[in-house]
Amino acid sequence: MTPIAIVLAAGKGTRMNSEILKVAHYVAGKPIVNYILDTLQQLSILDICLVIGHQADMVKKITHRKGLTYVLQEKQLGTAHAVRMAESYLKSHKDSDVIVLAGDCPLISVETLKNLMAIHQESNALGSILTTRMPDPDGYGRILRGKMGTIMGIREAKDCTSKELSINEVNTGIYCFKSHALLSALEHVKAENKQQEYYLTDVVEILKSEGAVIQAYCSHNHGEVTGINTRMDLAKINEIIYERNNIAFMKEGVTIIDPKTTFIDSTVTIGRDTIVYPFTMIQGTAHIEARCQIGPNTFIRNGNVAEGTVLPAFSHIDNGSDSKRI
Repeated sequence: MTPIAIVLAAGKGTRMNSEILKVAHYVAGKPIVNYILDTLQQLSILDICLVIGHQADMVKKITHRKGLTYVLQEKQLGTAHAVRMAESYLKSHKDSDVIVLAGDCPLISVETLKNLMAIHQESNALGSILTTRMPDPDGYGRILRGKMGTIMGIREAKDCTSKELSINEVNTGIYCFKSHALLSALEHVKAENKQQEYYLTDVVEILKSEGAVIQAYCSHNHGEVTGINTRMDLAKINEIIYERNNIAFMKEGVTIIDPKTTFIDSTVTIGRDTIVYPFTMIQGTAHIEARCQIGPNTFIRNGNVAEGTVLPAFSHIDNGSDSKRI
């Protein structure tokens, strides 16, 4: 049976200091949350539940697609509370595996999620955690293991002892559960912590206390699980994704003279043997056909550039903003 997914996108993200919801901010031309949804769809997970809260109508506008279910979390009382808002969705898929992840981690890869699901399914676990080791794990929940390396639980950073804070294996906030087991455990989660919130991490300890098999997959790339909480995070992720986009275009036969000064959105298409000169930005739904020469110092937003076109330096083509863009 194909897994389902729950994506948590209700939080405002106060550290962004913005009137715009965190997951609705754009990274390399695409809303943060849409990177998550697109990655899940590449895994053939088309049945997705999006938990929304602040600015719900705007989130619906930028994420609308086939197979997406929306549930509303009016009060943000923690991650377990958010998942519980999807109770009826889980009940309608009680025999499925469900991936739960936040909507603010756009770098997570298809391969890593595949590995998490494989370990979960092969071990017949009721719950599995995606973990990673960080050189500076400040603010992340720590993974608690027994003497034989078995998963014992997760401790939120604010609730850790000084000894637990020395652990560098952290919880990424991405899980895979048997839907029925998750539903059962959610009923027993309590807000007995300093934040007085309902933590999804407690589900792991509840299942463990009932004798369930709990597994973990440790990703060797801690960068891909980085969430976006501040404008500085937003800038770092933009840099990473623009670099990824440039590499992908070059592999497909596009010449980019200076990738460090070239910024191409994730929504752009470019034909083979096109040359993009330095200090160029290409945005939105722009489509550059084959064998073009673009720039330098050129700006293009939306629209098409016909095959073989030579755009001189300092060209400016602006076909208006995307109607879905905020």
